[in-house]
Amino acid sequence: MTDPRIQARRVRVERERGHRRLSLLLAVLAAAGLSAGALAVLHSKLFSARTVVIAGAVHTSRAEILKVSGLVQEPPLIDLNVTVMQGRLDSLPWVSTASVHLAWPSSVGIDVVERVPVATSALVGGGYALVDATGRVLADQSLRPSGLPLVELGSISPPGSSLGASARPLLEAAAELPVSLLPRVQEIVASPEGGIVVRLDGGLKAVMGDDDALAEKFVSLATVLSRVDLTGVGGIDLSVAASPVLTPLVTASNVHGKGDG
Repeated sequence: MTDPRIQARRVRVERERGHRRLSLLLAVLAAAGLSAGALAVLHSKLFSARTVVIAGAVHTSRAEILKVSGLVQEPPLIDLNVTVMQGRLDSLPWVSTASVHLAWPSSVGIDVVERVPVATSALVGGGYALVDATGRVLADQSLRPSGLPLVELGSISPPGSSLGASARPLLEAAAELPVSLLPRVQEIVASPEGGIVVRLDGGLKAVMGDDDALAEKFVSLATVLSRVDLTGVGGIDLSVAASPVLTPLVTASNVHGKGDG
């Protein structure tokens, strides 16, 4: 992925170069006594957006980009509003930022930085949604994607929409989840109290508490899972990262035993 600072500098250089070309062109037209017809010339096919170079778009199709940016009909460069085009491109589901620069006489460059999915969530009607760390819904697909934790997010709107603030802690947990723990995680859910719970294989539950110090909590969880005999353990309370607390597995037999006591 291109460093945003390098990309921004490249856009500035291309934009300045385009402005110099346009200024030189207008000066030549004026010097030739064609200033009255300069506008008509700039609206001719010679100065239309005939070449569009797109960089950085992996999940966003060229057709989508051309349609949203208004470049399908190859409009004259003089009529293009770069700021408006960038705003429209930013509305596409996968697009995080988009930079547009004009290269006279007939080229447009578009640099796209796409979002990165951190979680997947089951859709009510079937299938799965891909979601990034900010809550932007990126795409829907029929099969559960590999390599992403499953997060319980409830009803989800179509791609391009954004989830509410209540989803943010769960998505932060998904983003912080180490790859090494992913095979053991069944789902990340909200507890009734509003905290974060990670459901693990074997019926274990890791209670993370709030979204503070999640990286440290996951390190502590990985340590417990690798070094502690969890026979008879039902939960791991990681509300305080440095002091995990094991809670016993609740079964019908021990509940009955408590009642007899």
